[in-house]
Amino acid sequence: MDPRNNEEMIEGRVKKVLGTHPDYKLSDAKTKKFISWLFNAAEEKKTIVEFSPVIRVSIFSGTAAGVLVMAIVMFNFFFSPIYPVVTNIQGTVKIYRASQNEWIFAENTKIKLGKNDILKTFADGRADIIIPNLYHIRLKSDSEIKLARSISRAIPGDIGYVLSKGKIFTHYNKMRTIGKELGIETPQAVATALGTDFMVASTPMMNQTTVGVLDGIVKVNSALKAGMQAAVSKEVFVRAGERTIISQGADPAAPTRLMESELLEMEELYNIGTRPQVALLISTGPTRTRELLSLTPLFISSEKSEILTEKFEPIAREINQAIKEGSKEKHIESIERLEELLRNYPNPKYDVQFLLFIGSYYEYIGEYQKAIATFEKIVSKYPNSSLASIAQCATGIIYEERLKSFDSAKAAYQKVISNYPQSPEVEEASAGLNRLIR
Repeated sequence: MDPRNNEEMIEGRVKKVLGTHPDYKLSDAKTKKFISWLFNAAEEKKTIVEFSPVIRVSIFSGTAAGVLVMAIVMFNFFFSPIYPVVTNIQGTVKIYRASQNEWIFAENTKIKLGKNDILKTFADGRADIIIPNLYHIRLKSDSEIKLARSISRAIPGDIGYVLSKGKIFTHYNKMRTIGKELGIETPQAVATALGTDFMVASTPMMNQTTVGVLDGIVKVNSALKAGMQAAVSKEVFVRAGERTIISQGADPAAPTRLMESELLEMEELYNIGTRPQVALLISTGPTRTRELLSLTPLFISSEKSEILTEKFEPIAREINQAIKEGSKEKHIESIERLEELLRNYPNPKYDVQFLLFIGSYYEYIGEYQKAIATFEKIVSKYPNSSLASIAQCATGIIYEERLKSFDSAKAAYQKVISNYPQSPEVEEASAGLNRLIR
């Protein structure tokens, strides 16, 4: 066989594969580049057997075919969309298969969700939609969601879902999805996240959508007409501990604090995703700074972070022993070991919680300047954390009540009000300013 004819045959096959792929199209320039790579790979293989002219053509032919197969496999791997899996199915759940135009009961443990497929839960139902290490969506009862857009490994693009009714909790892994946004559209709103934990609730009876954020930031627009290509209004940014409400045809409301009942409900987000769980056992209301300064307990989930738990356990025993003996020297040793643990195992997901605990520990043993330095480190290093306002408010309390440095206390309280106007600490800071201004 004439190699030129073989090349023409391969080129035709490659163009057919690239040109008829159901989800993605390549430009002519990219197609030619892809074919050029294929032929170059075949030529490299051919030169290895240059010493045998009789075998050369047949090996070229076979090698080229092999490279073609490899190229097609690689193309499918990198350019085919990644579809999520429906799992953790509880109660009555149904899936609408768009390709088959039919509803089926979701009874298997793991079912792929295709483009334009719809997942529906009933009153007793619940299900999770997962792409491991990318995102985890929990569809609550009486809810309905459609996959409108998925992503591939090689082509930039966004992920899109349409929530027609009900509620979802979502964990989106920013580190694994750089440059890819997750969009949730409802009849009233479009919520766009890039690495966060948040909730979207659509209430058709009230023509209203609520977006609440537990961690990170979510951009919210109101949808002025239906469809993933909807015209959108001006945007608002909802930060950790906040929510916005969007009514049909109206701009999103200015973000306000999440109600305590909403925060408690959203704590379910701690049970999905793959990050370690470290939490201060304080409330979500305006008294949480005072609770922190009473040396609040620190909770570490052994299920989520075995290494961290192993390292923290002996320090916890030392802390308990120091409290029992009333030994300031042992307290300081325990704090230093905590600080060393934080240096050796840094993680933005729990650094702030540890630093708050360390700051409250310093305050507990009377090391007020070190406590302030620790709290100021949180504010400067993690200014967007939902817990930074606690550190700023704690600084004001220590200046006012422990060091009697009233000018510094006023400045600290004012920063709470100026920098964290929606935080629960505004109430404590305002009360502090009222005391100091009298």
